[in-house]
Amino acid sequence: MPPKSKRRNFSKEEDVLLLRQVASEMPFLARHGLIMDKWTAVAHALASSDEFGRPDFDGKKASNRFSALIEAHKKKKNEFARASGVAEDMTEKDALMDDLIAAYDDAKEEARRAIESKQALEQNESMGAFVREEAMTSLGKRKKGDDDSGGTAGGGKMMKAMIMLHEQSNAELDFLREMFHREMEEREKDRMILAEQIRQQHESTLKQQESMLNLMNSLINKL
Repeated sequence: MPPKSKRRNFSKEEDVLLLRQVASEMPFLARHGLIMDKWTAVAHALASSDEFGRPDFDGKKASNRFSALIEAHKKKKNEFARASGVAEDMTEKDALMDDLIAAYDDAKEEARRAIESKQALEQNESMGAFVREEAMTSLGKRKKGDDDSGGTAGGGKMMKAMIMLHEQSNAELDFLREMFHREMEEREKDRMILAEQIRQQHESTLKQQESMLNLMNSLINKL
């Protein structure tokens, strides 16, 4: 039986490469059902890079590592917050984590609100169906009583009332559906804008670092 390969810890450089790719793909902003595909894209881009050095890296590992980085970064921030007078050195990894965690937390909150909106819509639809069923059952009993007694006027009024109730219920449900879909579209636009802002900020940071490195090299060469 071949020996198991020793588990290798992630280096700081590998974590930064992962965070850069996450900032580029923003997998947690993808629609439901496509999130894992985005994580797979993140992993594939890294696994094919010689600089990353993990050819077996997959979407699940990428997602798990990102979750671990979030937990560690939040713990680190809390420790610095409790240590009064201690200045925190901001690295590229820290800057990426701050931006990505903010976007990640916003995405989780939006997902929670979307679930609540969907549940409320489904509950209203269920209640509407129940009311209509009860009304039609009551109407059937009333109509049978009118037929037995030979009356028709009361049954006609009841039928009109039931039709109005049915139409009103359908109109309310249609309105709720329209509001739900419109809200989902607005949230999708917000996610796209946020993702683009983080990408632009990341690119700007890289350009600043490159400029600073070039300046330092230029000064060194003059010595």
